[in-house]
Amino acid sequence: MMPRSQRLALWCLALALTLPLYIKGRIPTPKGEDAAFSRFTGQTVTVRLAGDLPRPGVYRLPKGVDAGAAIKMTLPFAEVAASVRRSDSHVLANGDIVTFSRDKSGKYQFLLNMMGAKERMLLGVPLDPDLLSEAEWSLLPGIGTALSRRIIEDRQENGAFGTVDGLLRVSGIGPGKLAAIKRYF
Repeated sequence: MMPRSQRLALWCLALALTLPLYIKGRIPTPKGEDAAFSRFTGQTVTVRLAGDLPRPGVYRLPKGVDAGAAIKMTLPFAEVAASVRRSDSHVLANGDIVTFSRDKSGKYQFLLNMMGAKERMLLGVPLDPDLLSEAEWSLLPGIGTALSRRIIEDRQENGAFGTVDGLLRVSGIGPGKLAAIKRYF
């Protein structure tokens, strides 16, 4: 049996640890801080933040986060000038690259691009069979240069595949080869 003084000390320690969390949870958060307090749904998108940043790298952000929210998470909002090619309200998707740079006045600008197929494969980001180039098709196991050329020719003649199962219409791709590459899509 634990002495009364030790139990009292443990209770005080537990109270001292939980009281700040309780008080912090009771204070309402101001509007406009959606980036840091966005609702986590369990679904994420994998994006790479690059350029002139304190901590560039690959991040998993909650699904539905836009480029503006990613900027708020990364940089002080007042320093961001504007997007270069797209709006900062663009919802980030798997495989996006947000590249930050400074303009002549020292303010940040950003540019959105897509990761290459090799990087998406390494990070487990699903590929889109309708957007891969001939060189990217040849990166997949069992798809050589000749077969990747046939895939591109088939897509140009017959239209988009829609899903990876649409590849079965290409000569040289059977159920076995499709099963081998399906994990990348």
